[in-house]
Amino acid sequence: MCFFLIDQAFSVDRKGEFGEGIFSIFGPINKKTMTLKKSFLTLFLTFLFIGLGFAQAPPQWMRYPSISPDGSRIAFTYKGDLYVVSSTGGDANQITFHEAHDYKPVWSKDGNQIAFASDRYGNFDIFIMNANGGPASRLTYHSNDELPFEFSADGSKVVFGAARLDITSHRQYPTGSQPEVYAVPAKGGRVDQIWTIPAEYIQSSKDGSKIIYHDKKGGENEWRKHHQSGIARDIWIYDGATGNHQMLTSFYGEDRNPVFSPDESEIFYLSESNGNFNVFGMQISNPKDTKALTDFKTYPIRFLSIATNGLMSFSYDG
Repeated sequence: MCFFLIDQAFSVDRKGEFGEGIFSIFGPINKKTMTLKKSFLTLFLTFLFIGLGFAQAPPQWMRYPSISPDGSRIAFTYKGDLYVVSSTGGDANQITFHEAHDYKPVWSKDGNQIAFASDRYGNFDIFIMNANGGPASRLTYHSNDELPFEFSADGSKVVFGAARLDITSHRQYPTGSQPEVYAVPAKGGRVDQIWTIPAEYIQSSKDGSKIIYHDKKGGENEWRKHHQSGIARDIWIYDGATGNHQMLTSFYGEDRNPVFSPDESEIFYLSESNGNFNVFGMQISNPKDTKALTDFKTYPIRFLSIATNGLMSFSYDG
């Protein structure tokens, strides 16, 4: 596993020569130009040895990296368990030890807890645990799969997606490919539905007044590459003050996985509009003016997350 730490305006154009990787990028991006530079201002290559037997080659299939709010650590999934590693490199510490599959970690706002999905009881439920390890507490008990997106703006709830139940006025036939959005108290308790619309990768603004997400118009496999059709995902923003949902992207292919910049004037997201999935940025005030921040050629970037200081993390060649 290798990490890139690149300061301020930058571009990344590597062709996978370092193999499987989870990468970190320093921001925020220069708002005036989002200038793409070929020179690397800071570069660290650190191979992380997970368990035994990886001295000759880095491990494969590390997925779902999520950077902590302070940018100091990255949680990720490897072989069905959760690990945490410093964002500057080093040894990865395993924090779950279970025969079930644990994945999709998300950090609490204070960085002390991690919510994740696990199929310890058959289907994937939402669990929560201390970010340093220890026992995990089950938060949801539904028979369908549930996948966490984030902690709510006030940190009191875990926001997740699941195909549970559409409202009676919804004319869409309930289907597993069209999930709804829910929240459950981090301490456990009643699950409340936030939206019945199929939205994924929910990210709330600091005050909770705005929410960004990508839609899910159909059942297309999320691992399919170079998909272009009328059901390709788009980035949206919801304004709680007006109750309006606004579509921000218009590319006919895939745009997904949005995150707010630290000052919430920009959105960073993944798009295939230049070939493979790369990191793009847009000003919320002018969403048509998009800029590519990376230029990976061989493989897609996946699993974008961002810390409060603007440090972004993603995986490549996974």
